[in-house]
Amino acid sequence: MQTSDFAKTWSDIWSERQNLINLRTELENDLCEIRTKVSHLDEVLSHLGPLAGMADSDSLPALGITDAIRSVLHGSNVRLSAPDIRKELMDKGYDLSGLTAPMASIYKILSRLEISDEVEREKEEGRVYYKWKVPPITDEDIPF
Repeated sequence: MQTSDFAKTWSDIWSERQNLINLRTELENDLCEIRTKVSHLDEVLSHLGPLAGMADSDSLPALGITDAIRSVLHGSNVRLSAPDIRKELMDKGYDLSGLTAPMASIYKILSRLEISDEVEREKEEGRVYYKWKVPPITDEDIPF
């Protein structure tokens, strides 16, 4: 092969790389626009729902990440692993794409909730599970 062959190959690869970078930029812009539109539609639906007699299916997407995790754990009858919590959040429409490391955030929040005694941590066969901690009923809780 001659030097000109290498230069042409390099030029072709560089051109393809630039095309892919441009395509990625366009897709990221489209994704940003779609997120904004979905956010606006969620807002409209939340205001229109009561007027239309439609129940608010879930306000989870409007919550912060910590409160969303609390809601998932509080609403669950079973213990959940961190991946289970992520799946529940996504299934209920919570957008995790704004987080650079969603699982790291979920693990950190779970550890903080454990420290604040809101959740119980259980370990079984090398897996860690969390469940909402129900405080015991005391005499002060009973009004009579």
